Amino acid sequence: MIGQTISHFRILDKLGEGGMGVVYKAEDIKLKRTVALKFLPQHLTSTKEEQARFLQEAQAAATLNHPNVCTIYGIEEHEGSHFIEMEYVDGVTMREKTQQVPLKINDAISYGIQIGEALHEAHSKGIVHRDIKADNIMVNAKNQVKVMDFGLAKLKGSLKLTRSSSTVGTLAYMAPEQIQGGEVDARSDIFSFGVVMYEMLTGRTPFRGEHDAAMMYSILNEEPDPAEKHRPELSSEFLHILNRALEKDPEDRYQNAHDMVIDLRRLKRESSKVSRAPLAEMPAAKPQEAPQPTPKPEVAHEIQKPRARRFVIPTAIGSVLLLAVIAYLSFFGEEAETGERIPVAVIDFVNETGEKELDGLSGMLITSLEQSRRLAVLTRPRMFDILKQMGKNDVDRIDEALGREISQQANVRALVIASIRKFDELYTIDLKVFDPLQNEYLYTTKEEGEGKKSIPSMIDRLSEKTRVGLKERADEIAASSRKVANVTTTNLEAYQHYFKGDQLISNLKFDEAEKEFNKAIALDSTFALAYYRLAYAIAWSIGERAKEPIRKAMQYIDKVPEKEQYLIRAENASIHGKNEEAIALYRELLRSYPDEKEALYEIGDLSFHRGDYVTASTHLEKVLAIDAAFERALQHLTWTYRDMQRYEKALVIAQQYVSKEASPQSYNLLGEIHALRGDFEQALETYGHARELFPNSTSPVSGIGEIHIFKEDFDGAEAEFQKMLQKDGSAQKRRAYGNLAILSAYRGKYHDAQKLADAIIEIELKMVDSTHAVPAYIGKAFWLLAGGHDGENAKKAIEKALQMTSSPDVLFHIFLFETYLLMGEYEKASSLAADHVSRVIPFLDVLVNAHVYRTKGEYDQAIRAFQTVVQQGSGFSKVLSLYQLGEIYNETGQNEKAIEVLQRMQRRFVDPPMRAVFYPRSYYLLGKIYEKEGERNLAIKNYEKFLNLWKDADKDLPELIDAKARLAKLKGIAEK
Repeated sequence: MIGQTISHFRILDKLGEGGMGVVYKAEDIKLKRTVALKFLPQHLTSTKEEQARFLQEAQAAATLNHPNVCTIYGIEEHEGSHFIEMEYVDGVTMREKTQQVPLKINDAISYGIQIGEALHEAHSKGIVHRDIKADNIMVNAKNQVKVMDFGLAKLKGSLKLTRSSSTVGTLAYMAPEQIQGGEVDARSDIFSFGVVMYEMLTGRTPFRGEHDAAMMYSILNEEPDPAEKHRPELSSEFLHILNRALEKDPEDRYQNAHDMVIDLRRLKRESSKVSRAPLAEMPAAKPQEAPQPTPKPEVAHEIQKPRARRFVIPTAIGSVLLLAVIAYLSFFGEEAETGERIPVAVIDFVNETGEKELDGLSGMLITSLEQSRRLAVLTRPRMFDILKQMGKNDVDRIDEALGREISQQANVRALVIASIRKFDELYTIDLKVFDPLQNEYLYTTKEEGEGKKSIPSMIDRLSEKTRVGLKERADEIAASSRKVANVTTTNLEAYQHYFKGDQLISNLKFDEAEKEFNKAIALDSTFALAYYRLAYAIAWSIGERAKEPIRKAMQYIDKVPEKEQYLIRAENASIHGKNEEAIALYRELLRSYPDEKEALYEIGDLSFHRGDYVTASTHLEKVLAIDAAFERALQHLTWTYRDMQRYEKALVIAQQYVSKEASPQSYNLLGEIHALRGDFEQALETYGHARELFPNSTSPVSGIGEIHIFKEDFDGAEAEFQKMLQKDGSAQKRRAYGNLAILSAYRGKYHDAQKLADAIIEIELKMVDSTHAVPAYIGKAFWLLAGGHDGENAKKAIEKALQMTSSPDVLFHIFLFETYLLMGEYEKASSLAADHVSRVIPFLDVLVNAHVYRTKGEYDQAIRAFQTVVQQGSGFSKVLSLYQLGEIYNETGQNEKAIEVLQRMQRRFVDPPMRAVFYPRSYYLLGKIYEKEGERNLAIKNYEKFLNLWKDADKDLPELIDAKARLAKLKGIAEK
């Protein structure tokens, strides 16, 4: 197969072959990347039941998105053979790595932690590997573990051991219950994991046998060969971990991989501590070498430079201090040598001054500490993410108790606790650094200053002391220490408003956040961070208004820390439609801050809107691993899998979305996914439940109506939309009239659709805020063009809309783009796509070019462009492109292709109002195609279907007139 091209893959090399098939290295021609293709043996998918099981297992495995799991990109079929497209891992298997010599203990621990984290990720999603072994674990050039073949072992068939379904190599890793044909669960993987750990350390497996029966007997009845016999230097803690993983009874093993990872992490930390003899064996310190106590009792534990004064410390106190110093050196020794960042969290200051503007000082200290390349400081949004994962959603202040809980969850090594008090004009900040894992204070310090203006400088000094205390080198501190006032603001009241706004963004309260940022800017007109977050809050509602605050943020960008400079530049690029530039900046940021949620989300978001669904799903999955309740990530990931037509995956994420954030939007999306899967009863049930929960929302009723329309129950849809008109509120009536206009278009009643647009305009012009009348004018223009090609009146409606708004949002531009396409105003459509719309809907520039090619008669180029939009576009562009392809294929005599694309278009559930325009017309076009082919009965059937849909249509529609004439002629011919 080497050199062949299969689908859009060019086979480059054969990587290996085994019981689960042949693996090839290949180039994905479409996405220009190297991948691995695993072709499965025919017998694994020879029946429909086996094919269904294969898809189910592979789809489950494809949900995994973790740095230590080999990513599955897709599942395809070629000439009856199924193959899996997955990440290409350039590395060696764990077996190859341990063949010559066993691993160093620290390397084995590091690899073990990565394997355990991969298993924990899979098990948390209900996926059991069933075939963990050294051959299924790879190590790439960066020393990163990749666990392969998740979900595929089950495809081998029965879990009961047979000669034909297993080999001695695989058998050596099997848990006792797996051999005996019992229930296989996560604990079975943990047993196999224990075998792999043992093999990494000793170069052999713990159970031996010359043949299958002997190996089975050993696993079921014998104790593992003692690992210490082969590696005497193994600690008792390590032996305990191995033996617990290899317990024969699943109840006696680790019950989950996460607990095993915790023990391995603890072992790694212990093994890297400073080696020391027991205190009883240590030589007594000479008096002149004894450490000097600090003269101030309130800072007794502050870490200071050695001084020249000499004195003798009482024995008990000296022992305590010596232990503290040893513990400190042990704690941070590893990070000092390896450069690994120390995880730090800062809780909210205890404000004893009564001055509210000082409530946000923790944020200021975090900003100052974030300048360090030595510390990994948890941002406040990240801390709130962790609290949400713990089920604490209504928190607005992080105290010491919550800080300890966060530290346990995030493996924080240093928890910073501070309080501020005031006596007359003297402010004092007490600061302690606490080790939450060892439950002991590392050191304390304090700062004092006269007047509120001294507080930023106090924060600077505390930050520097903390960095010195955590063993950051003086040259590193000097190179990355800007005064906090210079990267935030000198106005503490302005900072407090910024602090509140940032917290409101964490709770997705963007309108309230916008008010706080505006207050901050009013107090300090050069506050760059406040401008940036203001632009961010506005941009989430897809508003052009974000351009001015992001311009101001760019103007004062030198007044923010390095990380935020990346975020500001990327947000600026994104707001101005420069998605490629934005993504590049976010990627650059992630090199230094790999868990920066905003960067991960924005890459996912922007990639989705570019049609790069693989990149989008990868990054959005990472976001949800950090914050499982991040609403926008859940929404965009559901959209991503929907547009990939991976509806089962979309369903899983949509269900998570509803469970994490029950809202009209989440229920509407879940209902849509049910409908796309063809489960209309479940979709109706979902929309019905949403209507009960959110009686004032228009989304559930619209969803119910759309299902009725799809099933061609137009009367049922109209009944639902009429109910909306009975409710109070302009929003209800506006949505009802809009839905009724779409329904009118399905029926060919375009005059009614135009009148309904006029009804919306009339309602909105009476309101104080008449901005909703703007899209209504564009809607009227759309129906004028779609129904009667009335370009003159359509232009007047567009001009009216443009006169009424000075800062139209992206949704307005999308509606206008659609209208320009129908008008044939391709230059205007192209300009809109480039400046505004392409950052929301991908490949609109290609869609415009396709129309231009068709106009010029360049059909081959037009077909390729429309096909690109169908394959990689989203939203209304797919319906439009499918219909246009149908027309082109008809015009060029490619009738079979025309029939296929038109029938595909008819099956699409989403995309009103574009579907309302082209769904009925597709039957008219099919009638013409069948008529040309001489298929009279099929032609009659499609004409009759079209005329039934348009039985009450406007009498002057040219398609209606032509269809009636053609049908009469065909029936007349048939009667002869």
